[in-house]
Amino acid sequence: MKTIFKPLGIAAAVAAVTAGYAGVANAQTAVANNGLGDVALVPYYTTAGDFVTGVHIINTSAQTQVVKLRLRRATDSMDAMDFNLIMSPYDEWTGFITGEENGDITWNTADTTCTAPIINGTVTMSPVYRRGADSGYIEVIGMGSPELETYTIARDAKHTSAGVPKDCVAVASNFFANGVPGVVNGNVNSNETVQLNIVAGAPVLTTNTYVDGGNALKVSYFIRNEVAGLEFGNNAVHVQDFYDDAMMTNQEFGSFSGDMRGFDFPDLTGGSPVDTPRNLFNNLRDTDVLGVLTVLNDWSKNPANGVNTDWVVTLPGQYTMLNLPAYLATGGDVPTQGSVCGNASTIIQGQPAVAVACDTRDLPVTANFKAWDREEDTAVSGPGSLVVSPSIPGQPNITRFQREVNVVQWGDESVLDANVVTSVDSGVDAPFGWAQVSVSSRVGNLDICRWPNASFAPNPALALTYMSCDIAATGAVPMIGFVAWERNFPSNPAANYGRIVEHSYTTSN
Repeated sequence: MKTIFKPLGIAAAVAAVTAGYAGVANAQTAVANNGLGDVALVPYYTTAGDFVTGVHIINTSAQTQVVKLRLRRATDSMDAMDFNLIMSPYDEWTGFITGEENGDITWNTADTTCTAPIINGTVTMSPVYRRGADSGYIEVIGMGSPELETYTIARDAKHTSAGVPKDCVAVASNFFANGVPGVVNGNVNSNETVQLNIVAGAPVLTTNTYVDGGNALKVSYFIRNEVAGLEFGNNAVHVQDFYDDAMMTNQEFGSFSGDMRGFDFPDLTGGSPVDTPRNLFNNLRDTDVLGVLTVLNDWSKNPANGVNTDWVVTLPGQYTMLNLPAYLATGGDVPTQGSVCGNASTIIQGQPAVAVACDTRDLPVTANFKAWDREEDTAVSGPGSLVVSPSIPGQPNITRFQREVNVVQWGDESVLDANVVTSVDSGVDAPFGWAQVSVSSRVGNLDICRWPNASFAPNPALALTYMSCDIAATGAVPMIGFVAWERNFPSNPAANYGRIVEHSYTTSN
């Protein structure tokens, strides 16, 4: 196992609910300017080489918070791993993801905060979407808070004087499927669960109800390579008022079991399709939120000073624009965008051939790079510029982002040791400068897909028709990310250092 970090878990028990964290009905979804939200996005995680990625999540409120933590792989943002945190008031949870020598990817924590399912130190990523999951991005989504702090889930998630929660087994019992009040424990709907406690050897069922948890989450991350003596980190991108009600789901079954209240939800377009609106991704696409047309930041390729830079450009939520059953019929590899990518005759024996167009994403996104040095010089002469003849007109540096998470390498080596990079030649006769990237979605229908609004019994003959992709995507392609700098001293790795600088964006080319 790679080098780990010391957890910094903090917890305090406070009874009163602070009014400042109460949900705001019908509030406008926005990128937070105060580093707090009900959704947080970590633009990049990596387990490549000797890198580990750590995450800190803080519940800054006096309310218990139920939180979905999900890793999405870089290739196509499939759900590589997810679980729930049940955080008592003012709790902090920490963990890190790393690659093991046997090829496994593990999530590790020494924290005692309750989780569902219960994690005792380490959990290994399932092989289902392990391929391509060495890197990706992380979603942290608030699912709701108990309506009262006297409810059993809040009581049992709270840390005792011994420094551990009272009863995480009882807390986890809320997250089984098909709960029925007074009959069986588990999730009932987006606002209600049933908890099982064993009292004096006998089962006792209690009902917990939930409300919006407000913008109470603070999330930060670090990316560390101790062998190279390199570490950098930042706050996550926080979104406020993503939704104004609870989005509770079970952690037992998923959509491919036909469970529309399962662990696939909530995601970046909403909660359970049975109970909540499912078109929230268009809110994130708004150019006042995450939708962008240009990305700007510094770059450097300065071997004389041991400096390299990588850009990370992440397009969160593209999975909401995939007909997932049809897409996964291809084996989960990235198909030709906008193509017919599901054929029932190849995956369901004895069924007639059915072709389903499954991909209505923004990808591939065209990226037009324009770089400057620090003296305002650019590789492409502007209109009316004088040249020494003969001269070939400057050509724009155009590439395509094919993946949900893209690493752009400016120098001779990748700072992040990324397995897949987009190499860019600045075209500028200088070792450093800044760049603007104009981005545009592919040409064609851009649609958000939707699941049925009721759970169902899976039927192989209908598998390719479960989803419909018919909600027109509005706004612009959502993008987040940063530039990662490395200053490398080969003769003295202990002196190496790095930093992260978030991208800037505009909404006009």
